[in-house]
Formats: sequence, structure tokens, C-alpha cells
Amino acid sequence: LFETLVDRTDLRTTLIRLGDVGGSGSDTLKTPTVSFDDPFAAANTNETAAAANTALGIGSVSLSVAQQILVYQLSDKFMITGGPGNLNMAQIAANMADAYVLRVTDLVCSTAEGFSTDVTASSTMDVDNFVAAMAQLEQSSVPGPYSAVLHHKQWTGLQSSLRSETGAVAYAPATYEQIAIKGPGFVGTVMGVDVYSSSSVTDDGTHFNGSMYGLGAMAYVEASPRQAMPGSMAALVTPAGSPVYVEFDRQGDPGLTQVIGHAFCQVGILEDARGVGVLSDI
Repeated sequence: LFETLVDRTDLRTTLIRLGDVGGSGSDTLKTPTVSFDDPFAAANTNETAAAANTALGIGSVSLSVAQQILVYQLSDKFMITGGPGNLNMAQIAANMADAYVLRVTDLVCSTAEGFSTDVTASSTMDVDNFVAAMAQLEQSSVPGPYSAVLHHKQWTGLQSSLRSETGAVAYAPATYEQIAIKGPGFVGTVMGVDVYSSSSVTDDGTHFNGSMYGLGAMAYVEASPRQAMPGSMAALVTPAGSPVYVEFDRQGDPGLTQVIGHAFCQVGILEDARGVGVLSDI
């Protein structure tokens, strides 16, 4: 069985995992936020008057998990006539964990559209637009390292622009060891920014909606089953963990078997100022 090309970009390492609400009694995880941005002030010179109270900047971010599902339907004839090495039910069930990763990547790219600040290239993606995104994050006091998620066409445009640069622009292609750590889709480091290339990056018909962000810009929450679901297989586990569970549904007439994968998760913006949209022409 030969598997054709698929974009398996995994962006979970660029996010903060807030937790798992499985068995918690709620489908929502509420995370309090606080801003410790108050410096000391000079004391009253008379040394007797009390200082005024300073109110902390506090808030919260709530993420509610939503159901994600994938269904494959196989006929009895397909399964009975299949030979060794052909597609079978076990392979389809095992694919559900990979399908979950693809779904999270889609959610990350669609969530990144919500950053309130964008930098837009004059045409196709280039070094100038990349540097402008870095500058915006630096001006917002976002600590590094940064991650950039670009559409494949944005990435090839950036590569073309890098080749025409005459100054010292650092680009380190991804190694096998780095891909093993950072996940599929990692293509290298440009000026200290970890770059991912993904077909999941959305567009508005005119511009690709790429993004650049620091850790903490976005977060995700999951809900793993705490007990065996009726009729389901044990939860499938990927190296980074997965809340996926799979079940089979049988229709004796006309002889069909469904392989159904379930998962519950959500991705959201944790702090808007830590991210910026990177837009360029399609």
C-alpha cells in the first residue's frame, strides 16, 4: 500500500496546552490572567503618608472543547476481497490519531486569523514582510523565540527573497533531529524564528493569512475519555499524546461497517499582543 502525499504539519509544540477537561465536570477551562507591569514608584518625601493601592490588571480566558469527528465506511466486499498489504480496518483506525493532528493544525491556522495586528506584504511574501512581523512583536515586548506559520507559497516566496538578499540573513534549514522534536512541517529557522510551512494556512481570496507569534499567543485544551466508551477501542496514543477514541458501527443490511473517530478539543487566542498576522498576495 503506497500512501500519497499529505501535509502532516503539527503545530502543537508552538502552543500552550492549558489542560485536559476529561472527567472535570465541565466542558470549559477558564484560565485567569494577570499583568505584572507596575514598577515601583518613589515614596512620599515626607516618609509618613501611605502609598496608594495599585490594582492588578486581571482577567481570564475561557476555552470550551468541541467535538471533532471523522467517519470512514467500508463495504463487506471491500474487506472480504482485500489481500495482504491492502488497506484494512486496522490501518484506517490507526489513521485517526494522525487525522486529529491535522484538525488541530487547521484550528491553529483559523484561530491565527483573529490576531488584531497584521503586517501585509506589498505583493508576495518576502524578507521585508518577515522582518516587519518580527519588529511588531519586538515592539510589543513579546519574548522569543518566535514561530512563523506560512502557507507553502508564502514559504517559497520567502526563500526566493532570501536568495536575493546581499546582507547577512541567517537561515538554517531543518534537520531530521529538529523535525523529530518540533514536528512535521518545520522547515528551518530564519533570523532566529522557527518557520513552519502548512497548506492549512487560510486565505481571503486575495491574501494568505500567515502568522508569527511567541509562546503564549495561542493555547489549546483537550478532553480525554476517562473510561471506555460503549463499543469503542482503547484511546489511540501518538508521541505527543492524543484524546482520540475509535468505534465501529455495523449495518448488517446492506453489509457496511463504519470506522468512527472522535476527539474533543479547542484552540484559542490566549494573549492577542503576542501574535501578528503575516499577510501576502496569493
